[in-house]
Amino acid sequence: MRPPQGKFSTDLYWNAGAFGLSALLGVLINLLIVRAYDAAALGVFNLVYAVYILLSQLAVGGVHLAVQAFVPREIQQGRRPDVYLSAALVLSTATSLVVMAAAWWGRELPGRWFDSAAVVAAFPLAIGGLLFFSWNKVLLSFHNGARRMRLFAVFQLLRFTFLFLMLAILVWRGAPPEQLPLVLAGAEMLLFLLLLPVTLRWWSPLRTEGLRGALGRGFRFGNRALLGNILLDVNTRVDVFMLGIFLSDAMVGLYSFAATVAEGLMQLPVLFRNNINPVITRAWHQGGQRLLGRVVTRNRRAFFRLLAPLVVLTVPLFPVALWVLGMKEEPMTVWALYAILAAGIALTSGHQPFLMLFSQLEHPGWQTVFIFLVFLSNVVFNLLLIPWLGVYGAAIGTALSFFTLAMLMRVLARRVFNISIR
Repeated sequence: MRPPQGKFSTDLYWNAGAFGLSALLGVLINLLIVRAYDAAALGVFNLVYAVYILLSQLAVGGVHLAVQAFVPREIQQGRRPDVYLSAALVLSTATSLVVMAAAWWGRELPGRWFDSAAVVAAFPLAIGGLLFFSWNKVLLSFHNGARRMRLFAVFQLLRFTFLFLMLAILVWRGAPPEQLPLVLAGAEMLLFLLLLPVTLRWWSPLRTEGLRGALGRGFRFGNRALLGNILLDVNTRVDVFMLGIFLSDAMVGLYSFAATVAEGLMQLPVLFRNNINPVITRAWHQGGQRLLGRVVTRNRRAFFRLLAPLVVLTVPLFPVALWVLGMKEEPMTVWALYAILAAGIALTSGHQPFLMLFSQLEHPGWQTVFIFLVFLSNVVFNLLLIPWLGVYGAAIGTALSFFTLAMLMRVLARRVFNISIR
């Protein structure tokens, strides 16, 4: 099964454009905080953001992955997927409210963990965004599964647009740095207010036939995928978490600037992932093991040939960008950190788009095992290297975890699906 090249290419262009603009906005957000405040303020913001990412995955409860797996299957078989979206929204609402209550009760714990009074003051302001984040995650997964990728791209870009604009307003009004995490909640709320009415064009919430069964299937799928889903997003912040424990807010701020740009760079394979996810689901249901193996191998090679040179090209351009943007706090250190992270991304760029392979093919348990082992390698590498090499240890440890990801994907794909990723 080969996806229509016209649609796949068009979707890819839209998502690539959204990626480029989102990555630029992500850099500008960090730069704005550094220029308006200092590296310590940026460190606090990113520590709060790291905790927020962890809690947001608990809030959604993994049910968005059920939507992403079930929707293309239902469409492929000629059935409407309304009840799966309805069930996921009901389940994510319940888990979000529980997580928000627990987060409010323990709102001082992140600041105590990082030994930062600023984090104590800043973290409670982000808690309100968890409910809207979980709703948005489910709705966007619905559109992703149905391959409405242009709409998906626009709303992904809107999230970063709202973050930047709200941050600019707070800076303009002279808000203290502890208030900056307000933008995390505000951006999700605005996004939901736009995304819900658009989604109603394809979703009929009044269709309730089969809802009880969908609730059960979504709940079971979410439970099996939950740990892996949490670790998937937390894994992008392991280095920041570890540095927050070992080093000062200012050092975390310097590292997080390079890490944020690298995380933006990681959106390159993510945009391919968002487009290929429903394709591999359909390949599996139409042609089984043989067709899946061909689709994965062919596209892995194509993704590597395209992505690796692009990633490598950003390394010599990075100091130019720092100069243009006016980044003056230890630019050579930031450049070196970025180069290490970019090298790890480039060498594994063919595998990164298939990160959700097991979940897409309705094996959430194996997805959890896969992501847990990648996360564990990241923690171990960072724990060993940060006390020895400081911020450089965090970059090297994170890069090494990318190689672990590629190796594990090959081993587990052969075990679970009997396919070779070459």
